[in-house]
Amino acid sequence: MTHPLPAQTAENERLTKALEQLNLEFLELFTRHKEMVEDEATVLTSLYLEKLGQRQLELLQKQTEAARLKLKMNLVHAAINRNEKPDLKEIERILDEKLQAYYLQIVAQSTALDRAQMVLSNLISPEVAAKLKETFRVLCKRLHPDLHPNQTEEEKDLFIKVKAAYDLQRLEDLQQILLYLDDTTAEKLALVSGEEKRERMAHLKSSIIALRDKIGQLLQSFPFTVKELIFDREKIALKQAELQSQIQIFEEEIANYTNILALMTDE
Repeated sequence: MTHPLPAQTAENERLTKALEQLNLEFLELFTRHKEMVEDEATVLTSLYLEKLGQRQLELLQKQTEAARLKLKMNLVHAAINRNEKPDLKEIERILDEKLQAYYLQIVAQSTALDRAQMVLSNLISPEVAAKLKETFRVLCKRLHPDLHPNQTEEEKDLFIKVKAAYDLQRLEDLQQILLYLDDTTAEKLALVSGEEKRERMAHLKSSIIALRDKIGQLLQSFPFTVKELIFDREKIALKQAELQSQIQIFEEEIANYTNILALMTDE
Protein backbone atom coordinates (compact mmCIF):
# COMPACT_ATOMS: atom_id res chain seq x y z
CA MET A 1 0.00 0.00 0.00
CA THR A 2 1.44 3.35 -0.98
CA HIS A 3 1.06 6.51 1.09
CA PRO A 4 -0.20 9.62 -0.65
CA LEU A 5 2.33 12.38 -0.97
CA PRO A 6 1.53 15.59 0.89
CA ALA A 7 -0.07 18.22 -1.29
CA GLN A 8 2.43 20.80 -2.51
CA THR A 9 0.31 23.74 -1.45
CA ALA A 10 1.55 27.26 -0.80
CA GLU A 11 1.28 26.56 2.94
CA ASN A 12 3.30 23.36 2.64
CA GLU A 13 5.99 25.15 0.67
CA ARG A 14 6.08 27.89 3.31
CA LEU A 15 6.51 25.28 6.05
CA THR A 16 9.27 23.60 4.05
CA LYS A 17 11.22 26.85 3.75
CA ALA A 18 10.66 27.70 7.42
CA LEU A 19 11.84 24.24 8.50
CA GLU A 20 14.90 24.46 6.25
CA GLN A 21 15.79 27.80 7.86
CA LEU A 22 15.41 26.34 11.36
CA ASN A 23 17.54 23.37 10.32
CA LEU A 24 20.33 25.71 9.27
CA GLU A 25 20.03 27.84 12.41
CA PHE A 26 20.12 24.79 14.65
CA LEU A 27 23.08 23.38 12.76
CA GLU A 28 25.07 26.60 13.13
CA LEU A 29 24.37 26.79 16.87
CA PHE A 30 25.04 23.11 17.44
CA THR A 31 28.43 23.18 15.71
CA ARG A 32 29.31 26.50 17.37
CA HIS A 33 28.51 25.15 20.84
CA LYS A 34 30.45 21.95 20.26
CA GLU A 35 33.42 23.91 18.92
CA MET A 36 33.38 26.21 21.96
CA VAL A 37 33.18 23.37 24.48
CA GLU A 38 35.56 20.86 22.92
CA ASP A 39 38.02 23.02 21.00
CA GLU A 40 38.04 26.74 21.66
CA ALA A 41 37.80 26.46 25.45
CA THR A 42 40.79 24.11 25.53
CA VAL A 43 42.92 26.32 23.29
CA LEU A 44 42.00 29.54 25.13
CA THR A 45 42.76 27.94 28.49
CA SER A 46 46.10 26.72 27.17
CA LEU A 47 47.00 30.15 25.78
CA TYR A 48 46.04 31.79 29.06
CA LEU A 49 48.25 29.38 31.00
CA GLU A 50 51.09 29.83 28.52
CA LYS A 51 51.06 33.59 29.03
CA LEU A 52 50.27 33.82 32.75
CA GLY A 53 50.24 30.32 34.21
CA GLN A 54 53.92 30.04 35.10
CA ARG A 55 53.86 33.29 37.08
CA GLN A 56 50.58 32.26 38.73
CA LEU A 57 52.17 28.96 39.74
CA GLU A 58 55.22 30.75 41.12
CA LEU A 59 52.97 33.14 43.04
CA LEU A 60 51.03 30.21 44.51
CA GLN A 61 54.28 28.53 45.53
CA LYS A 62 55.55 31.72 47.20
CA GLN A 63 52.20 32.28 48.96
CA THR A 64 52.29 28.73 50.28
CA GLU A 65 55.89 29.02 51.43
CA ALA A 66 55.18 32.30 53.20
CA ALA A 67 52.06 30.85 54.84
CA ARG A 68 54.06 27.82 56.01
CA LEU A 69 56.83 29.94 57.54
CA LYS A 70 54.36 32.27 59.25
CA LEU A 71 52.43 29.34 60.72
CA LYS A 72 55.67 27.68 61.80
CA MET A 73 56.76 30.91 63.45
CA ASN A 74 53.47 31.08 65.37
CA LEU A 75 53.71 27.45 66.50
CA VAL A 76 57.31 27.91 67.67
CA HIS A 77 56.37 31.09 69.48
CA ALA A 78 53.43 29.34 71.18
CA ALA A 79 55.74 26.57 72.42
CA ILE A 80 58.25 29.09 73.78
CA ASN A 81 55.44 30.94 75.59
CA ARG A 82 54.56 27.61 77.26
CA ASN A 83 58.21 27.30 78.34
CA GLU A 84 58.55 24.26 76.08
CA LYS A 85 61.22 23.40 73.58
CA PRO A 86 59.59 23.52 70.14
CA ASP A 87 59.10 20.04 68.70
CA LEU A 88 60.18 20.95 65.17
CA LYS A 89 59.38 17.48 63.77
CA GLU A 90 55.81 17.64 65.10
CA ILE A 91 55.47 21.22 63.89
CA GLU A 92 56.50 20.15 60.37
CA ARG A 93 53.86 17.40 60.47
CA ILE A 94 51.20 19.92 61.49
CA LEU A 95 52.28 22.27 58.70
CA ASP A 96 52.08 19.49 56.09
CA GLU A 97 48.57 18.63 57.26
CA LYS A 98 47.27 22.19 57.37
CA LEU A 99 48.74 23.17 53.99
CA GLN A 100 47.84 19.98 52.13
CA ALA A 101 45.15 21.76 50.08
CA TYR A 102 47.72 24.32 48.90
CA TYR A 103 50.15 21.62 47.82
CA LEU A 104 47.42 19.80 45.91
CA GLN A 105 46.58 23.08 44.19
CA ILE A 106 50.23 23.53 43.21
CA VAL A 107 50.30 20.03 41.70
CA ALA A 108 47.07 20.70 39.81
CA GLN A 109 48.41 23.99 38.45
CA SER A 110 51.66 22.36 37.38
CA THR A 111 49.76 19.56 35.65
CA ALA A 112 47.56 22.10 33.87
CA LEU A 113 50.66 23.89 32.59
CA ASP A 114 52.08 20.65 31.20
CA ARG A 115 48.75 19.88 29.53
CA ALA A 116 48.58 23.37 28.03
CA GLN A 117 52.02 22.97 26.47
CA MET A 118 50.97 19.64 24.98
CA VAL A 119 47.76 21.13 23.53
CA LEU A 120 49.55 24.08 21.94
CA SER A 121 52.30 21.89 20.51
CA ASN A 122 49.74 19.61 18.82
CA LEU A 123 47.44 22.16 17.22
CA ILE A 124 46.34 21.28 13.69
CA SER A 125 46.81 23.78 10.87
CA PRO A 126 44.08 26.36 10.18
CA GLU A 127 43.46 24.74 6.78
CA VAL A 128 42.86 21.29 8.29
CA ALA A 129 40.76 22.81 11.09
CA ALA A 130 38.54 24.54 8.53
CA LYS A 131 38.09 21.31 6.52
CA LEU A 132 37.38 19.39 9.71
CA LYS A 133 34.73 21.86 10.80
CA GLU A 134 33.04 22.04 7.39
CA THR A 135 32.98 18.24 6.94
CA PHE A 136 31.56 17.85 10.43
CA ARG A 137 28.90 20.44 9.65
CA VAL A 138 27.89 18.62 6.45
CA LEU A 139 27.66 15.30 8.29
CA CYS A 140 25.61 16.85 11.08
CA LYS A 141 23.21 18.15 8.46
CA ARG A 142 22.87 14.62 7.15
CA LEU A 143 22.83 12.69 10.43
CA HIS A 144 21.91 14.82 13.44
CA PRO A 145 18.86 13.22 15.13
CA ASP A 146 17.20 16.57 15.79
CA LEU A 147 17.19 17.19 12.05
CA HIS A 148 16.28 13.60 11.17
CA PRO A 149 13.96 12.14 13.81
CA ASN A 150 13.19 9.04 11.70
CA GLN A 151 16.76 7.76 11.62
CA THR A 152 17.72 4.15 11.15
CA GLU A 153 19.96 2.44 13.73
CA GLU A 154 22.80 2.57 11.21
CA GLU A 155 22.43 6.34 10.86
CA LYS A 156 22.43 6.73 14.65
CA ASP A 157 25.63 4.70 14.89
CA LEU A 158 27.19 6.73 12.10
CA PHE A 159 26.47 9.97 13.93
CA ILE A 160 28.18 8.62 17.05
CA LYS A 161 31.21 7.79 14.89
CA VAL A 162 31.08 11.27 13.35
CA LYS A 163 31.24 12.95 16.77
CA ALA A 164 34.07 10.67 17.88
CA ALA A 165 36.08 11.34 14.70
CA TYR A 166 35.57 15.10 15.09
CA ASP A 167 36.64 15.03 18.74
CA LEU A 168 39.79 13.15 17.74
CA GLN A 169 40.38 15.51 14.80
CA ARG A 170 40.37 12.66 12.29
CA LEU A 171 39.49 14.39 9.07
CA GLU A 172 40.07 11.28 6.96
CA ASP A 173 37.51 9.31 9.01
CA LEU A 174 34.93 12.05 8.53
CA GLN A 175 35.59 12.14 4.81
CA GLN A 176 35.18 8.37 4.57
CA ILE A 177 31.82 8.52 6.37
CA LEU A 178 30.73 11.27 4.01
CA LEU A 179 31.66 9.15 0.99
CA TYR A 180 29.80 6.18 2.46
CA LEU A 181 26.53 8.06 2.73
CA ASP A 182 24.32 7.80 -0.32
CA ASP A 183 22.72 11.08 -1.33
CA THR A 184 19.55 9.27 -2.27
CA THR A 185 18.97 8.34 1.36
CA ALA A 186 18.72 11.98 2.38
CA GLU A 187 15.21 12.78 3.52
CA LYS A 188 13.32 15.22 1.32
CA LEU A 189 11.52 17.84 3.36
CA ALA A 190 9.03 18.38 0.57
CA LEU A 191 7.72 14.85 1.17
CA VAL A 192 7.10 15.37 4.89
CA SER A 193 3.56 16.18 5.93
CA GLY A 194 2.64 19.63 7.17
CA GLU A 195 1.77 18.31 10.62
CA GLU A 196 5.17 16.64 11.02
CA LYS A 197 6.90 19.78 9.80
CA ARG A 198 5.15 21.79 12.52
CA GLU A 199 6.21 19.23 15.13
CA ARG A 200 9.81 19.38 13.95
CA MET A 201 9.76 23.16 13.91
CA ALA A 202 8.50 23.29 17.50
CA HIS A 203 11.22 20.87 18.59
CA LEU A 204 13.95 22.78 16.75
CA LYS A 205 12.81 26.13 18.17
CA SER A 206 13.08 24.67 21.67
CA SER A 207 16.54 23.24 20.90
CA ILE A 208 17.70 26.54 19.40
CA ILE A 209 16.65 28.45 22.52
CA ALA A 210 18.52 25.92 24.70
CA LEU A 211 21.68 26.17 22.57
CA ARG A 212 21.62 29.98 22.61
CA ASP A 213 21.33 29.86 26.39
CA LYS A 214 24.26 27.42 26.67
CA ILE A 215 26.42 29.55 24.38
CA GLY A 216 25.51 32.66 26.37
CA GLN A 217 26.53 30.96 29.60
CA LEU A 218 29.84 29.86 28.07
CA LEU A 219 30.61 33.40 26.96
CA GLN A 220 30.15 34.56 30.55
CA SER A 221 32.54 31.94 31.95
CA PHE A 222 36.28 31.22 31.89
CA PRO A 223 38.15 31.08 29.55
CA PHE A 224 35.88 33.09 27.26
CA THR A 225 35.81 35.99 29.73
CA VAL A 226 39.58 36.39 29.33
CA LYS A 227 39.67 35.97 25.55
CA GLU A 228 40.23 39.70 24.99
CA LEU A 229 43.01 39.72 27.59
CA ILE A 230 44.78 36.75 26.01
CA PHE A 231 45.22 38.50 22.67
CA ASP A 232 46.07 41.96 24.09
CA ARG A 233 49.87 42.18 24.48
CA GLU A 234 49.79 45.33 26.58
CA LYS A 235 47.23 43.95 29.03
CA ILE A 236 49.11 40.66 29.28
CA ALA A 237 52.35 42.55 29.99
CA LEU A 238 50.62 44.55 32.74
CA LYS A 239 49.17 41.39 34.26
CA GLN A 240 52.56 39.70 34.17
CA ALA A 241 54.14 42.71 35.89
CA GLU A 242 51.39 42.67 38.51
CA LEU A 243 51.99 38.99 39.24
CA GLN A 244 55.76 39.57 39.42
CA SER A 245 55.21 42.39 41.90
CA GLN A 246 53.07 40.12 44.09
CA ILE A 247 55.74 37.41 43.90
CA GLN A 248 58.34 39.90 45.09
CA ILE A 249 56.18 40.88 48.07
CA PHE A 250 55.94 37.26 49.19
CA GLU A 251 59.66 36.74 48.63
CA GLU A 252 60.30 39.60 51.05
CA GLU A 253 57.89 38.04 53.56
CA ILE A 254 59.66 34.69 53.19
CA ALA A 255 63.06 36.27 53.86
CA ASN A 256 61.69 38.09 56.91
CA TYR A 257 60.01 35.00 58.40
CA THR A 258 63.12 32.91 57.73
CA ASN A 259 65.31 35.38 59.67
CA ILE A 260 62.89 35.48 62.59
CA LEU A 261 62.66 31.69 62.76
CA ALA A 262 66.44 31.40 62.70
CA LEU A 263 66.62 33.61 65.79
CA MET A 264 63.78 31.75 67.54
CA THR A 265 65.16 28.25 66.92
CA ASP A 266 68.88 29.03 66.79
CA GLU A 267 69.02 27.41 63.33
